[in-house]
Amino acid sequence: MMRLLWWFLLVILPFFSLKAEKTEAPGLIIFLVIDELDNEQILLLQREFSSQGINRISRTGMRFMNAYTSDISGYPGTRIASLYSGTSPSTHGLIGETWVNRRNNQFIQPASYDSAQIPTVLSYNQSKTIADYLKSVYGSEAKNATISVNAPWLIHANGYSPDHIFTYDQNRGFFYDASNPGKKDDWMNSFNQSINNTNLLNRQWGPVKDITSYVEFRYLPDEKRKDFRSFLYNMRTGTEAPFSRIAGSPYINTLIRDFTVSFLANTGFGKSSVPNLLTIQFTTRPFTKTNGTILPAEKEDMLLRLDQDIASLLTFLDFEFGRDNYLLVLTAGANSMPDQTTTGKAGITTGTVEFRRVVSLLNLYLMAQYGQGQWVTGIHDNFLYLNHQLIEENQLELEVIQEKTCRFLVEFSGIKHAISVWNKIFNSEKQPVLSDNLFSRRLPDIYIELLPGWSTPATSLGTRQTGKSGNNFVPLFVSGTGIRDGAWITPFNINKLTPILLQLYGINHPELIYMEQVNLFK
Repeated sequence: MMRLLWWFLLVILPFFSLKAEKTEAPGLIIFLVIDELDNEQILLLQREFSSQGINRISRTGMRFMNAYTSDISGYPGTRIASLYSGTSPSTHGLIGETWVNRRNNQFIQPASYDSAQIPTVLSYNQSKTIADYLKSVYGSEAKNATISVNAPWLIHANGYSPDHIFTYDQNRGFFYDASNPGKKDDWMNSFNQSINNTNLLNRQWGPVKDITSYVEFRYLPDEKRKDFRSFLYNMRTGTEAPFSRIAGSPYINTLIRDFTVSFLANTGFGKSSVPNLLTIQFTTRPFTKTNGTILPAEKEDMLLRLDQDIASLLTFLDFEFGRDNYLLVLTAGANSMPDQTTTGKAGITTGTVEFRRVVSLLNLYLMAQYGQGQWVTGIHDNFLYLNHQLIEENQLELEVIQEKTCRFLVEFSGIKHAISVWNKIFNSEKQPVLSDNLFSRRLPDIYIELLPGWSTPATSLGTRQTGKSGNNFVPLFVSGTGIRDGAWITPFNINKLTPILLQLYGINHPELIYMEQVNLFK
């Protein structure tokens, strides 16, 4: 009998204990959101990156090889809302960089660093984010913060109750908290003073390595290599915001890294038993205009330097929190500027569709048909808005004008389809991607689809529509506490990530019911 008892204690009991063991939820969740990052760029530079930066995140966690976003809008805020809420634009409502308020025929812009506007801006998102879910369970101690530069769209990562919205002021050259503009912490004052002491505007930006080793140079034909630029840019500018060039150079990523370190080292953020959420935005968008190649030398230079900044940030996080005490997500806020679907392929046209010109010509066409007036309110994010008030005043049939508008639009070079959307919101079977991007109270009139290889000019917020809109692949890495090592090959919509991560904290997200199983956890 005694032998049987010992056998049970030594063999059977440890087995039950092992099966009952549960992955401990991390106290700190960090999202690294890199503006204008593509999978192709990571592939080209993987051997150039250090072993302790992006390659470490890839090696020690799960890489989603075919992660994608089905958001039609190229507005980074739409992608952030989908990623953090775990829903599509048809649910969270952020259908683009701007849309028309039908009550007053005015455009609404859901992004602002203005502290007075922040509560209104946050309310445009109709879905709870991961930050809101954590606060609903753990209360106000579940802090959230964002650190960014020139990215008001990142505000939608904070949820309805932001604790900190740190951003870099390009006019004055320092960081401030847009959610608490009157609050001045000693650590932040000290950090901003250290920035002033470095004389950033006197710096220059040149290649970090031999210019002939850059991808852009190596892809050039021999006859063009002799004239290739070896860039050297001054950081001081004349007519723009004084620090705008800093915000589009490698120096801003180093500043963001240093600010993050100062914030975490001097506060209790992420150090309690309650989970905290931190989003850090880096950029690879240079202030200088690039030539449309897949990886311009300036962008490559920013990526190589950013990899070093990420490596040193990870070293700090390991020291400050412990390597197994935080979870890290790396993804892109927006895709790179060039549309790479057809670049360089013979026989396929490429070009730019100027929506402003389209609006002007369409309005002239409708005036010739129906008389004077501003018949077209505007085009944003592949969505066209007609002036419903003017149409009603003239007692015209909206459907007739929509049909004529569609016929007119497809005559433009670069436009593949023009579709009236008013019935599509209820017809998800035939147009599933389109219906997932329509919000009932913010409906446009026409959806414009571009041809492969065509695009629109980028806005100041980085919104740029392409022929790939609604089917964009996105870099996505998850590593840290409780995460399996490996690669997930099956196509994965990034808005599924939040429902999966919330399982670590025992929180059930409504969308989890409709998702296939992903073996992300150990």
